[in-house]
Order: sequence, then C-alpha cells, then structure tokens
Amino acid sequence: MLAAGVHDGLNAEALAIFLVLIETGARPSEICNLPPERIHLKANVPYITVDFQEDRVIKTESSVRDIPLIGVALAVMHRFPNGFPRYRDREDTLSATLMKHLRAKKLLPTEAHRVYSTRHSFEKRMLEAGLDYEFRKSILGHSIDREKYGDGGSMDWRLEQLKTIELPFDKSIVPAPARGPQQADRAGS
Repeated sequence: MLAAGVHDGLNAEALAIFLVLIETGARPSEICNLPPERIHLKANVPYITVDFQEDRVIKTESSVRDIPLIGVALAVMHRFPNGFPRYRDREDTLSATLMKHLRAKKLLPTEAHRVYSTRHSFEKRMLEAGLDYEFRKSILGHSIDREKYGDGGSMDWRLEQLKTIELPFDKSIVPAPARGPQQADRAGS
C-alpha cells in the first residue's frame, strides 16, 4: 500500500486521506472533515484533533481524541495543512473513489476488505506490537469500560507508542495538493 507507483491514477486528496488513515487508525469521516484548526503541525509532537464541531456529529464522546502523526500521515499532513476540502462532507464519495481504485489495482486482500479495513489493520499492528489495551482503545476513539483518569498519556508517550508500529514508505507516494483557487487561497492564510 505504501510502494511507489501503486496508487497512480488516484486523485491527490483521496490518496492523501487514504495514507493518513493507514497511520492514524482514524475513521474516514474524521479525516475527510478535518478542519485546519484541528491540524497541529507546529506542536512539539505534531497531531490531529478529532472532536465535536458545530457542523459535524461525532460518533461518541470517546471519539474525541488527539492522535500523534507518524510516518506517511505526518508527511501528508505537512502537504495538506488545510485538510481536504474536496471530500469535506463527502465521505461516501471518498469511499466509492477509494474502493474503485483499490479494486482496479487489486490491492484488497479479500472481497470483504473495505477502506475501513485500514482501521482494523492499524489496531492489529498495535496489538501485535504489544501496545496497551486501553491505549489502543483510546487512540481509536473506542470507549473504555471504566472511569476515565487522566488524559491518556502525554503526547510524547503516545508518539513513542505509535512509533513502534510506524510503516516504512516511499516518499514519492506522498501527493502534492492541487493548486486550484480554493487551495491557493487557503495556503496563503
């Protein structure tokens, strides 16, 4: 999934979102609708915030979280610091675009696999790396069946945990954003 040329023909924003999904375990709707003010690239530990927004419904209270950016997700977010306007409020269109691409390129291991499978794969990588059960649940936005204490660990600690499952990638797969009028306006602000 992270090799050079494997995603040729896919539009830049769809590819960018897909790559972020692989290294964050986020839901597609969470990345499609990520506004610029929830992308924290200048923090000591770059991260994204998934939380309530005035115009968006979030799945559950436990879905509110900060996710450190690693690997290809960090590289992508540096190229797309304003998020993904093409797919804002259009996660069904994203899913259809990605599924068509993944099928055409024969990148789905089985017929049962979907775009959402990146989330399951992310969790499996954390499990196999021996990451703490509660950490895995919190980073995925799943509820923890007990009283919540603290903030889930410092961003430095969370980053250290996720670095253990970081995937190598060919830097050439990181797409450049289209330079249409909407992107040019946002890049200057």
